[in-house]
Amino acid sequence: MYISKIKALPDIFLMQINQPSAANVSKRDRATTKVTIKVTTTAMQPTNNHHQIPTVHQYGDNSSGFTPDLLHCETLSLRSRQHQFTIRPHRHQGLTQLFCLTRGSGEANIDGGSFTAEAPTVIAIAALCIHDFLWSEDVEGFVLSLSHSLMAQLDGSATWRITQRVDDASACEKIASYMHGLLEEYHATADEQRGDALKSWLQLITTVLARQHYQQAVKQTPGWCRENRYLTDFTCLINRDYARQRTTASYAAELGISAPHLNSLCKQQLHRTALSLIHERLTLEACRSLSYTIQPVSAIAYQLGFQDPAYFTRFFRRQTGLSPSQYRQQSEA
Repeated sequence: MYISKIKALPDIFLMQINQPSAANVSKRDRATTKVTIKVTTTAMQPTNNHHQIPTVHQYGDNSSGFTPDLLHCETLSLRSRQHQFTIRPHRHQGLTQLFCLTRGSGEANIDGGSFTAEAPTVIAIAALCIHDFLWSEDVEGFVLSLSHSLMAQLDGSATWRITQRVDDASACEKIASYMHGLLEEYHATADEQRGDALKSWLQLITTVLARQHYQQAVKQTPGWCRENRYLTDFTCLINRDYARQRTTASYAAELGISAPHLNSLCKQQLHRTALSLIHERLTLEACRSLSYTIQPVSAIAYQLGFQDPAYFTRFFRRQTGLSPSQYRQQSEA
């Protein structure tokens, strides 16, 4: 067990995920590896028959895409009961998931950060975020999978691209009510108004999430203002392109601002340089691969855009104080 030297990721990457208690962690067969990224992380031991965490569309089935609705909605207990309330580590490409708990509880592990989720609560999980759950047998609520193509049609859609947790009881009650309406419409006989009806429910949910995100940002970052949309968009771009080894100037150009302006915003609001945010996101993905897979270090280096595995090792050591091999050994201890 150790504490690495990775600086805490800003809340714009990972929102409101509580640190685990010893009691919560003890319930899982999981090696406890603490990593100061945003939360104390608990890494699952890699298994010999899985070289990579599975990227699936819907957990536990072979579906490869959405229906024409571009979303999927179901009760939380449905899929959980099918898998004995244990959802193993996995992630999704091109979609965000929203879990709305109205009854029961569960242990959640999101990118290694473990916490106990108790109703009422809402958890939004961004694309490619590794997650697993151990739900109580009385758990109930809703699960929404939303495609990024439909998400882009919603006002305030950027809030769906951030992993966050909402514990405000009033906000959770509103989202649960809207999710119930969405579920009824989703399973109703389709007619010409179906698409508009589904989008209306989604827009209501998005508005509540956006308000919660805004309120948290105001609390955590004094002086938060409209310019922070650049930071939100910047982190979305980093999440999309972290393996392309893009420069700060490249990101700034896509945002329509200068590199010095972007760097100034990062320093003012997040107390980081833009480059450090890029490096921290790259390090986070490296930590995921080292903790959750048994891929060779060289393979991980190439996947993350490094042409030379030796340079990746130097980069990782500079970020964490440990070599990739040392980090993996510690996570398996």
